[in-house]
Amino acid sequence: MRQIELTGPDLSRLRVRPGAHLVIRIPNVAGSSTARRVYSIWSHRPAASSLTIRVALHDVGGPGCVWAQAAAPGDRLEVEQPRTKITLDATADFHLFLGDETGAVPLLAMHAALLRTETPASGVAGRRLDPPVFGVFESADPGDEMPGPDNVPPLPWVHRNGASAVASRVLLRAAQNLDLPAGRGAAYIAGESDTCRLIQRHLIEQRGWSRRSVHTQPQWAHGRPGFGAGGD
Repeated sequence: MRQIELTGPDLSRLRVRPGAHLVIRIPNVAGSSTARRVYSIWSHRPAASSLTIRVALHDVGGPGCVWAQAAAPGDRLEVEQPRTKITLDATADFHLFLGDETGAVPLLAMHAALLRTETPASGVAGRRLDPPVFGVFESADPGDEMPGPDNVPPLPWVHRNGASAVASRVLLRAAQNLDLPAGRGAAYIAGESDTCRLIQRHLIEQRGWSRRSVHTQPQWAHGRPGFGAGGD
C-alpha cells in the first residue's frame, strides 16, 4: 500500500463524503495517453487544498501499480469529481464493516468519520454518531493489515494464509461468526467483487437483512484491470 497526497487549488472545493472514491487519469504504460483508475479517498483537507489516497500495490504490470510506485512530487494529474457508492447511514442502530485489504481504505475512513462530528456536507447529518460498530477485515497475512487513523479503535483482521482472495471463504466465515445485535444495522462491504456478493447474500438470505441496508462497493475483479473506472 502506498499513500499519495494530491494538492491543487480546486481540491478545496470538492465535496467529499466518507467512503468516496476518485477517478484519476494516469499515464498508460500500454501506449495511449492516459488510463482511468479508481482510488478510494483516505482523507480530504479542504483548508489545505489537499486530498490523500491509498493505493494497493498489486498486479505489478498494470498502469495503476506502475504509476503509484513511481509517483513523485511535482507530477501532474487530472482527476474527476469524487463519487460515492457507499457512505454512512445516519439512521442505523449499528454499523458493520467488512472488507479485504483493498476495501479497507473507504471502510476505515467511514469508521473514523463515525467518531467525530461531521459537517452537513459530509453526508452524515451534521451530528455526532454514536451507534455501536462491528466488523472484520481480511488480508493475505498480518504484514498486509492496514493501520487505521490515529485514535480510532481498531477492528479485527483475519488472514488468507495462501487462500484465494477471489470469492474469499475466509472473510465469509468471519462474517458468519460475528455476533451482531438486534435492530436495524447498516452493512458496508468493500473488496473483491465475488467476495462482496457472497457476504451480501449471507446477510440478506441467512440473517434476514433488508437489501437496502447492505451497501457494497466492489474494488476489483479478477482478470478485469481498471474495474470500476469505466472499462478502460
